Amino acid sequence: MSAARVIGITHRVKQIVRDGVVQEERPTLVAVLQSHRIVEYALATETDELDFVLGRFPSAWRDVTPDEHLGLIPAHHVKWKKHGKEKPEEYAEDHKAFFEGLWHVAAKVPSAYDGFREGDVLAMILGGSGDRLAYALSRRADEIGASVYRVPPFTVKHARDAASGDKEGDHQLLVTLFGARPECFRCCGARDRDLIRVTEAFRHRMEAQLERIACAHRLRQRFIGSIFLSPDGKYPEGRIEDAYDQVAANDVILSALVAEEKRREAELKKIVQSLDVWQELFAPIEGVGEMIAARLISAVGDIRRFETAPKFKAFAGVHVADGKFVRRRAGTVANWSPTLRQAFYLLGDQFNRRPDSVWGKKLREYKAKFRAKYPEPIMGDNGKKRYTDGHIHKMATWRTITKFAEWLWREWTRLERRSFPGVPSVAEPAKKVA
Repeated sequence: MSAARVIGITHRVKQIVRDGVVQEERPTLVAVLQSHRIVEYALATETDELDFVLGRFPSAWRDVTPDEHLGLIPAHHVKWKKHGKEKPEEYAEDHKAFFEGLWHVAAKVPSAYDGFREGDVLAMILGGSGDRLAYALSRRADEIGASVYRVPPFTVKHARDAASGDKEGDHQLLVTLFGARPECFRCCGARDRDLIRVTEAFRHRMEAQLERIACAHRLRQRFIGSIFLSPDGKYPEGRIEDAYDQVAANDVILSALVAEEKRREAELKKIVQSLDVWQELFAPIEGVGEMIAARLISAVGDIRRFETAPKFKAFAGVHVADGKFVRRRAGTVANWSPTLRQAFYLLGDQFNRRPDSVWGKKLREYKAKFRAKYPEPIMGDNGKKRYTDGHIHKMATWRTITKFAEWLWREWTRLERRSFPGVPSVAEPAKKVA
C-alpha cells in the first residue's frame, strides 16, 4: 500500500480591508506531501477552498480548443480574456460571455485537478478562522475515507520558534510536525463539528439580536419624529412609549426580526444541549444556562488551544497582573477576549443571585475573607475609598470567577483527553465509510 498523502493547511482571512480598500490579499496556504515531495497551493477565495474540499481544485491549466464543449466545465473553472465591446460572432456560444461591460472569450480550462481525496491525512491548527473549513473537511473525510487532525497553536508556535521560522511557512511546518510528533494531534470528528456549530449558531443569534435592536431603535426614532413634526399638530394623548408599543407590535419588519431572534436562540440551545461538555460540565452548575454556556463555548472554541490554566485565564481576562485584577483602561488595547470576559462577568452575577449554590457559597466565603482582611474602608491614593462593601463585593466576585476559570480549564481539558482518539499510522489511512 502506498503511503498516504499528508496535507498541511493554514487558513487565513482572504483580504485585509481598511477604509473600504483591499490592503492585502491573504490566501489560504496548502502544502501536500507525497513521495518525499511537497506541492503548494494558494486558495485565494472561499470557492477555491470548497473546490479543494471536494477534490476539484484546478492544479494545472491548458488552452481552450475551438471545438470543445465548455458546458460540462464549471463556469468558475474557465479563465476568460477580454475581447471588446463587439460581440465575437466567430466563437461558439459557450466560449463567450458578457460581463463587466465587455465581451470575453474563454482562454484556459483546467487540465488537472487536486484536492482532498481518499486516504489523505490533513493537519490544521486548532481554533481561529479555520473552523468552518475544518468542519467541511472533517465532514468530507467521513465520506471518502480520509482523516483530519488539528493541533493546538502553542505546539505550532514552539516548533516554529525552534526552527526560527515565521507564520508564512506554517502549512509546511504542519506537515513536518505531523510526521515527527503525531501524538500532538487529535482527530477532528463529529464531536468537534458540534463545537464549531455552537460557535456559528451563537454568532447567528447575536447578529439577529443586534439587527432586532437596531430596527427597534430606528422605528422608535422615526415614530417620535413623526409626532413632534406633525403638520396638523395632532399630538397623541398619554405616554409616547405606550403609543410606540402599539406601532412596534404591528411593524412587520420588527416582528420578523423578533421571530428570527427567537428561532436562532432555540436552535442554539438545542445544539448546546447535545454537547457532552454541556451535559458533564455546565448543566450541573446552578446558574449556568444554555446561553451563558454558549458564550463560553463559542469564545473558547477548543480548550486544547490553551497550554495552561494561567494562559486560559489571560485569554479570558480574569487574571491578575502586577498584583491587581486586570481591567481595560483608556488609551490601551485589551489583549483578552471581550466575549469570554463578558461571559464570566455574567456568570459571576448568576453566582451572586444564587448564594446557596456551590459557587455562590464560594463567593460568600471570599467576601468574608476580604472583609476580615480589610475591616474598614480606607482612602486610596486617587482620593477614592477602597474596601467599601461594593469594592469587597467586586473583589470577591472576580476572585470567584478566577477560581471557576481554573476549575473549568482543568475539567474541560480532562474531558477532552478522554474523548479524543489517538493518531493512526500515516501509512494506514482510515477506512472509507460505506
